[in-house]
Amino acid sequence: MSGRRADLALLLASSYATAASNSLVFASMSELQDRHGYGDAALGLIAGTGFAVGLVVQLLFAPLADRGHGRRLVQAGLALASVGSVVFAAGDSLAAYVLGRGIVGASIGCVFPAVRAIAAHLDEGRRAERLGAVAGIEIAGFVSGPLVGSLLIGPLGLDATFVAFAVLGLVALAVVGPRRFPELVETGESSRAAFGLLRIPAIRVAVLLTLAATFPTGMFDALWDRFIADLGGSNAMTGLTFLVYGVPFVLLAPFAGRLVDRRDPVRVATLLLLPISLCTLVYGLLGDPWLVLALGLVEGVAQSLATPAVLAAVAAAAPAGRASAAQGLAGSASVFGSMVAAFTTPALYGATGPATTFLAVAVGILAIAGLALAMRRRP
Repeated sequence: MSGRRADLALLLASSYATAASNSLVFASMSELQDRHGYGDAALGLIAGTGFAVGLVVQLLFAPLADRGHGRRLVQAGLALASVGSVVFAAGDSLAAYVLGRGIVGASIGCVFPAVRAIAAHLDEGRRAERLGAVAGIEIAGFVSGPLVGSLLIGPLGLDATFVAFAVLGLVALAVVGPRRFPELVETGESSRAAFGLLRIPAIRVAVLLTLAATFPTGMFDALWDRFIADLGGSNAMTGLTFLVYGVPFVLLAPFAGRLVDRRDPVRVATLLLLPISLCTLVYGLLGDPWLVLALGLVEGVAQSLATPAVLAAVAAAAPAGRASAAQGLAGSASVFGSMVAAFTTPALYGATGPATTFLAVAVGILAIAGLALAMRRRP
């Protein structure tokens, strides 16, 4: 295996382990609710805390990768994913679950921006293709977390399942730790705060598109397991819906990245946000988990094309020496939107039901995308 391919493979392994550790909580929400009698707001607190911590970590620490510390960030993220999983397994109170979720959420803030920035610069002529591969493996991790978790929780129990995922993080750390990735080129701008990038119009547009594409994630994090259960689906059905949603990412994201490399990534992302918002709306109108499963495949195809586009838009807009800071800023915007959705949609779901909840999120996607489009057209 060539050096670049080996580097990319290890970067992908890091992203996979981090994503899987973070998404395991998706399959545990109904279990926690049944065990402790938590209300919907408590589920939102657990889910939203991971996003909140990830937001802060990305803003503060992602620029370190631009100064030659990308490998250390990846190592720290994998360690945090393992520690947070152990805390979650050992916990038996809402405070402990929130703490464990926060620690695991910090792992995304360390790993994802560094991996995306390094992968984009392994071969800049194939930037979107590389980022498509990263997006595919991130989604594979997010999908397999709840899928494997839903299969393990029954026979092993919730606590042992989280311990198993802690071991996964440690194995990834042992494999990836000794490797020296190619570091990003530092410039005089590399030490500046990530927020300063918002003065660049192209960065603002790319950040808004990232926010629009990932806005539903917080709702899915906090509510999907509950939503499928309310439709009569089991834990296995919840895992299957994530699997079907993730298959297009694994199969199509690298191919989609090659297409984006030959087109305007901003335009591609903008066009795809319309079907994504429509799918989000229709979820709330369905009453059969098998129909939800089929629609998840459709949304997965649209998202597998949109995700490399928004990541490539961020990479293309980033100034020299600010690649990881730009990815961290976009990631923070994504996490902020997900956090808002995670904190607010459970209460809305409990008060009004799925139709209104999914409609609100769909409108949010379109509103953010419209703002990005208007900003791009402004002289």
